[in-house]
Amino acid sequence: MDVLFIMMEKVQEGFCDELMKLAVQYGYSINRATYRTKDMSYGELRIIPSKRQVFLNTQEVSMTSKEFDILEFLARNKGQVFSKEQIYDRIWGEYYVADDRNITAYINKIRKKIETDQSNPIYIQTVWGVGYKFNEKIG
Repeated sequence: MDVLFIMMEKVQEGFCDELMKLAVQYGYSINRATYRTKDMSYGELRIIPSKRQVFLNTQEVSMTSKEFDILEFLARNKGQVFSKEQIYDRIWGEYYVADDRNITAYINKIRKKIETDQSNPIYIQTVWGVGYKFNEKIG
């Protein structure tokens, strides 16, 4: 079994995801448990990727694996707009074949868990006609 070990520091956001995707395409197995990332804090929201935990106002928020993956992906690329197809491709790692409502349902579930007012979301915002983004104005 071939092993690919890559250690990187100070790379552009999203680069590690692209590199992992490329490695999988060439037949390497990726152990995400060793894929370490920095904690992220945005206002009252804290995401700890190494433990796959989310906290809102110091209270832990229970999330499914895919909900966490979507939230982490959007937060890590804050301000960048992603279509439903792009989110599906990044999270599931395969060509988008699902119904649009699948991603919408996941976004709605995440919002119910982290947003105070779901009709006026602070964290995950809808860009009408395009997709979703994590609010770049939250520090």
